[in-house]
Formats: sequence, C-alpha cells, structure tokens
Amino acid sequence: MSITSCSSCAQDNPSSLVYCSHCGAILSKIPKTPQGDVHAPLQPSVAIAAGRAQRFDEESKEKHSLFSRLWGIFRYLLLVALGVAFVLALMDPKLPLPDSRPIANAPATLQQSIFGSRGVPVTISQSLINQALAQAGKIQWAPPFDFIPMPQWMESVVILTNGGLRFSVTVTLMSYPLHLSESLSLSGGSRQWNLIPESGSLGLLPLNGPLLSLITPFMNSFSSPFAKELRVIKEAESVRIRPGYIDLITRP
Repeated sequence: MSITSCSSCAQDNPSSLVYCSHCGAILSKIPKTPQGDVHAPLQPSVAIAAGRAQRFDEESKEKHSLFSRLWGIFRYLLLVALGVAFVLALMDPKLPLPDSRPIANAPATLQQSIFGSRGVPVTISQSLINQALAQAGKIQWAPPFDFIPMPQWMESVVILTNGGLRFSVTVTLMSYPLHLSESLSLSGGSRQWNLIPESGSLGLLPLNGPLLSLITPFMNSFSSPFAKELRVIKEAESVRIRPGYIDLITRP
C-alpha cells in the first residue's frame, strides 16, 4: 500500500485517504510552505486550523452553489407562472349567448317592464337586458392624470342562471382586449335583495378571494346607467332568477 505524506503536518497516510488522519487537511489541496527549494510542513496546530478553515470555505461554497441552483429553479418557475397567467388573462372565454331579435329602444322597454311590475308579476328576458346594455352607450372614465391610460368600454353581457347571474364586460386597454367577468348569486328576502359576488375572472384567469374584491367596484361601474332599475329590483317584493329570465314583483 502506497503512503502519502501530508503536506501540512507531515503525517503519513494511506494513499486512499482524502483527508489527513492527523490534522484533517485535504491531502491533495493544501500547499506546502516553501523554504527555498524545499517544502517544509506546517506546525500541527497551524495545520489543523488551516484544514478547518479550508473545509469551512468549501462547505460555504457548496451551500452557496446549492442556494443559487434553488433560486434559479424558483425564478424559472415564477416566470413560467407569470407567463401562463398573462396568456390566460388575454384569452377570450367566448360566452355562449342565444340569438335574439332586435329590440328597438331596449333601455326604455326595460324601464317600463320594471316599473310596470308594481303588484303584477313581470318576466324580463336576458335578451332585453343585454340589448339595453348595448344601447345605453359607452361608459367612459376620466383619468386622474393625462398620462395614465384608461380602459375603453366595448360591450357588456349578462347571462342569467339558476338563482344568480354572470356579468361580463369587454374593454380595451392600450389596444389589448380584456374580458372581465363576475358571477353573483341572489340572496336576501322581500325588499332586501342583494347580488353577492362569488367568483370572477380576467379572460380565463380565475380571480377569487382578495382579487375578487378589487374588480367588484370596477364591475359595478358598468351597471351605473341602470342604477335606478337595480335599486327597484333590490327593493322588490319578489325576485326570482332562472336561466334566461327574471321574474319580478315590486311594491305597488
């Protein structure tokens, strides 16, 4: 068996060892102390300290390298997640809407239907609501500063479901179409009806929890042309929402 002499403490070690059995130094990496042309070993106490310092330095480098790799993986996954979210946010959910015949002056017809429900059952169709939204005109916002881009309204759509509705809006922001949607459920009772937000989306990207509360005021602004009608519905005696229709009875 061959012998390797430690360059730090001069201890003889089997050549199969990586660390010195006496001082713990790496046999192949700690240089000998030059004395002219001859390399003299370090004192044992100095060699032990040098070996420990070298091991600490190598362990620190290994930890730093591991942290760098983990951070690189995390950053990559974060960028992928942001990219997927961005793509989903720009996608069009393509809500299915049944064809309907045009209704002339739909906003006035909707008002007459709602205010004509005093003590008499009235059924309001989804088609009438959507055409009233389309004919009400564009909704515009004034930016707080001229350099801030504001969304431009394109269309609003209501889909009536069993016990609730889905309200969707399409706007453009810096020439990009954005499709926002909010699902609401009907709750409460006579003269105290409410539409409670349950979920939302931006394109195909779900918006729930705190994110939903951020878009709710924005979505409410799109219904502002019909604030009077909504107030009448909330104070109605009886309200029932079913697929495609609202059944309504208001106070005489």
